[in-house]
Amino acid sequence: MTQITAGRRRASNNSRAPRFHLLTAACCLALAASTSAMAQTAPAQDATELDTVKVTGIRGAIASAVETKSEATSIVEAISAEDIGKLPDVSIADSISRLPGLTTQRVDGRSQVINIRGMSEQFAGTLLNGREQVSTGDSRGVEFDQYPSELVNAVVVYKTPDAALIGQGLSGTVDLQTIRPLDLAERRIVVSGQGEYNSLGELSGDGQDKGYRASASYVDQFADDTFGVALGVARLKSPFQEEHYKSWWWADLDRVDWDGPYQAGRPLNAINLQGSEAWVKSRDLQRDGVMAVFEYKPSEQWHSILDLYYSKFDQDETMHGTMWSNASDFVGADGTGTSYSNAQTTLVDGYPVLTSGTLNGVQPIIRNDSNQRQDRLFSAGWNNKFALGETWTLTADASYSRAKRDQSALELYAGRLGGQSIDFDLRTSPGYSQFATPNLADPNAVYLWDPQNYNHDGRLENSQQKDTIKAGRLELSHAMDNAIMRSVDFGVNVNKRTKEKVADVYFAFLPPAAGGEGTTPTLVDPSLLYAPTSLDFVGIGDILSFNPRALLNRYYDVRLSESNDDLRKDFIVEEKVNTFYIRGNIDMDLSDNIRVRGNVGAQYIQSDQSSTGFNAANDSVVGSQTLGAEYSDFLPSLNLIFDFGDGWLIRAAASKTLMRPPINYLSADSSAGVIQTGAEAGLWSGSGGNPTLEPYRALAFDLSFEKYFGEGSYVGLALFRKNLETYIYRQNLVWDFSGYTPDPDGLQPISSTGNFSTWANGTGGYMRGAELSTALAGGLISDKLDGFGALFNISYTESSIDPDPNDNSPGTDTIPGLSKVVANATLYYEKHGFSARLSQRYRDGYRGEYSALFGQRQYRNTLSERTMDAQLSYDFAKGTRMEGLTLLFQVNNLTDEPFRTEVSESTGTGLFFPEEYTKYGRQYMLGFRYSL
Repeated sequence: MTQITAGRRRASNNSRAPRFHLLTAACCLALAASTSAMAQTAPAQDATELDTVKVTGIRGAIASAVETKSEATSIVEAISAEDIGKLPDVSIADSISRLPGLTTQRVDGRSQVINIRGMSEQFAGTLLNGREQVSTGDSRGVEFDQYPSELVNAVVVYKTPDAALIGQGLSGTVDLQTIRPLDLAERRIVVSGQGEYNSLGELSGDGQDKGYRASASYVDQFADDTFGVALGVARLKSPFQEEHYKSWWWADLDRVDWDGPYQAGRPLNAINLQGSEAWVKSRDLQRDGVMAVFEYKPSEQWHSILDLYYSKFDQDETMHGTMWSNASDFVGADGTGTSYSNAQTTLVDGYPVLTSGTLNGVQPIIRNDSNQRQDRLFSAGWNNKFALGETWTLTADASYSRAKRDQSALELYAGRLGGQSIDFDLRTSPGYSQFATPNLADPNAVYLWDPQNYNHDGRLENSQQKDTIKAGRLELSHAMDNAIMRSVDFGVNVNKRTKEKVADVYFAFLPPAAGGEGTTPTLVDPSLLYAPTSLDFVGIGDILSFNPRALLNRYYDVRLSESNDDLRKDFIVEEKVNTFYIRGNIDMDLSDNIRVRGNVGAQYIQSDQSSTGFNAANDSVVGSQTLGAEYSDFLPSLNLIFDFGDGWLIRAAASKTLMRPPINYLSADSSAGVIQTGAEAGLWSGSGGNPTLEPYRALAFDLSFEKYFGEGSYVGLALFRKNLETYIYRQNLVWDFSGYTPDPDGLQPISSTGNFSTWANGTGGYMRGAELSTALAGGLISDKLDGFGALFNISYTESSIDPDPNDNSPGTDTIPGLSKVVANATLYYEKHGFSARLSQRYRDGYRGEYSALFGQRQYRNTLSERTMDAQLSYDFAKGTRMEGLTLLFQVNNLTDEPFRTEVSESTGTGLFFPEEYTKYGRQYMLGFRYSL
């Protein structure tokens, strides 16, 4: 028996001590240098003078972003493009996640969704040019990889509410902004192209390791600079690869009664792994984005802007892998269960854990999957501003946003016949465990069949989603000439959102076996096979690989076969939200040395929501119901900035804010029926969604201390607290079943009320934290450091919210998306045309929300991660033959940081064991930009 002295019992969700490396160095440099810079700058440049700074590239973008932050009347963070179509990162989500208090959640190896101040993407609002955007997923969280970074000119993240900001979130609001052509004084044409390579190479016969990016932008002005046009196109064809291993669950089967037979050879009271999976995935992502802006300003009395955006995002994903259950209740085709031989244990915190030996009687299933997804996103907005005399302005805005997703997920099963033996060597810390299996690539021994007793030989799910927002807005502004208010705004916004989803599930069956029981195991025609796929990273070797869609019609009978859960995936949710607001814009002198600016206002929101869904029982639809609710909210907000001069600012904010529930929670789906027997016969019982849910509501308080100095440099300390009045989690409620249809062939209800398990508004709690951030130009410290600079931020967030009080399992008492420590650091150099940037992002362990089996959502304990990106470029000087040309080299995920999760042991020991360990490789990009 091996002894491990450092155990895996976990007291919190932070499972790896932060080792910041670059972050630590940047922190020390930034804090020391900012103190030195403030001391040496006499007098310090006031932040309001930033518009005179004439710098470009990295330093110009930082200066513009710092100016936006300084001049904003709310607490904001900002990103500005270095040039047309050139944000700091190739991904918008990567750029946003480097802002103070923000981070990203990696999905399939790429940054996709944004967490703000410890809260998941469900709590953030996302706007495009100030207009609320739809989502391509099941709920409200926007997937930022739908928006090409080449078509976005700036990003502003509002951390405090503004009464005139529509569609804002509870944690914050992200506003993506495209270019305004009349802001430029000349024609600009920019083209760019990059080749892309994934360091994992081609992992399978249908995998790709090379891709490209290409974009072009055109901006021009006509008619004496009264009419402007901006056009942009961007294409991405990107390969993503992954090597994935997952431990299913760990348990001491002798600690509780699992009703399974004893497994011969398993050490008594040893914690053992109950199942495993390993695969490689290859994704070919192709995204085409188009942006157009038409701006017309014939006079000071009329200003009109038409924004158009369209993207088409296709993903073709293939998976080749194997998996198996070795739980005590698994029974193989020969009627016997699993057993162990040569079993060895390791002590982990005093508990014996089975870590090596041989599994017998296992039936590994070989999976070949195809997941095809098509997303279509369209957004249009037309804004007109009319000057009505000298002091009044009328603004009218109409917008439309639509997202469509078509998805098809197919999986086919294969394996060797009968029970197999597998040698194993398991890790109790994150990493790839090792296995030795029989030959899983032998085309004469591996059959199409159902090794894991799923009662079907394949599964196909086709789903469609559509999300639309239609909105209109009127605002009347009045300029004022007094000592307190600069202006006042009155407005109304009308918004109608409809989200609908339809899913169909099919089972695939091989030809019936002789005698009519089960199906006939079938060998695959060798001409339909790919080269075997290697799983050497877990020791398994090669596995049989093929295109499942090529086999589906040849070998299988496909039948519609939907469970209650499948039938409940169909729903329609409709929301009608009317927002009335007033905002006063403050600008006053509190004393000779203190200027106060900001805003005060309120929103009054009327909400009307409804949903239609199916009631499913016994794997069939027994009825449908339409339910809903109406409610209203009054949301005051106050933002004050105390400007002490010399670059010193103190910001204070207080507000009441809300976020409507995740849309999938509002579905009227249900599995409800009348209890047929027992003491409760005749009473209703069931589970499902809740269209009567009300929003998350919170009181928010913010305080920020900021010092601006030099060219785009500052240091800031922000404190925040959000008191959530309510949080949404699953509860058992007394429910009115008046709108539900009982099974006509069963016992009829004796009452219209009964017990219903659903999402409900429950007890809230607080979110609070602190953020330290700085942007520092090296030239402020010493002329020898001219061209060097650093960006650094670190935040700490904690919460009292228990997102599921009814679940006492370890690791479930943390709000999804909360990493207590989040930090970012960027070191850069830019001079004489050469620029280099090295960025690192760190986030503590957190409870993440991910897609799970059959499209369901699942919370998982995600371990800390530290990702690093590098960028190099060279701009050819003006006056040379290569003027306007820039050469680029970038590496994403420079250290090949794995994605890691852990899972709690299932019988209450309090131990955590490795769950998923996946590597995605490095992304190398080499290319150019050419500007005219």
